[in-house]
Amino acid sequence: MDPLLHSLFRPLQVNGSDLSTYYIEQKPSAVLKAYVACYWESGPANRVVEENLAASCEDTALLSLPHEETMERVLPDGCTDILFEYDPVSKRQELSYCGTFTQPFVSARQAGSETRIFAVRFFPGGAHYFHGMPTHLFTGGNYRLEDLWPESIAVIGERIMEAQNFNERVRIMDEYLNQLLLRRRISDCDLMKNLLHRIFVSGGSVGVKELAECEAISERQLNRKFGQWIGISPKKFSEVVRFQSVLHSIKGGGGLDWTELALKHSFFDQAHLIRDFRRFYGDSPLTAAKDLRKLSDFYNTRPEASAILKI
Repeated sequence: MDPLLHSLFRPLQVNGSDLSTYYIEQKPSAVLKAYVACYWESGPANRVVEENLAASCEDTALLSLPHEETMERVLPDGCTDILFEYDPVSKRQELSYCGTFTQPFVSARQAGSETRIFAVRFFPGGAHYFHGMPTHLFTGGNYRLEDLWPESIAVIGERIMEAQNFNERVRIMDEYLNQLLLRRRISDCDLMKNLLHRIFVSGGSVGVKELAECEAISERQLNRKFGQWIGISPKKFSEVVRFQSVLHSIKGGGGLDWTELALKHSFFDQAHLIRDFRRFYGDSPLTAAKDLRKLSDFYNTRPEASAILKI
């Protein structure tokens, strides 16, 4: 992948709505930026966590530190995640890999739980460089990391659980991924870079036939590449990108005209926009507009220069 693609596609998550937890993110090192969208962590909001966060570096952003319990809505974004779920009190930990998903779901936390989640969010296509397996094998599921990761990850899990704060966990994971990247044999895929660039620039509106014709490949080859690198078909991935483009338009605020929004994002009409939006958000665009008012997302609120990639 190419780090310049990040400026073209910055997927939104509705973080910060669970009022019993904190949520923080940090960027990866420069070498990993082509593959990793960010590191993130969530856990119970308490005084100890607040003290740890107060000592964090300037590149770390605190997105939410509230004090009431609600549910978290998780949205399709084309990314995949490594999840380290651990309880610093009981010392219990679970390591898993969450594949690409195309439907929204709700994440709930039990009141009083001390469980925290530290995670790596891979940019679309980025995880394939590390696990080397066809990404479609993990689509829509959550799998034991020890069963699929190419090198022993259990030791890293122990170190992350013992780390004193978020910054230290980021450093441990960043060093591990840097070392693993150096040992992997998977080459950059210029075709995938070009395909993602075309989809991102179009806001997800480019068709599969046009994509195949632009890159002089068959639609069958196109689908095979997306299964290997992204985990879902180019048609479905484009729909996710278009949904995320609509989210950004809604987040932009102002007087939203739904008919105008439908035309801007190449929907047939307003009804088509709303129907498609509900598939990925689980609710109406009006609900999304209310949710996004309280969004404070480090990954999405520090814009980078626009990218023009060579095709």
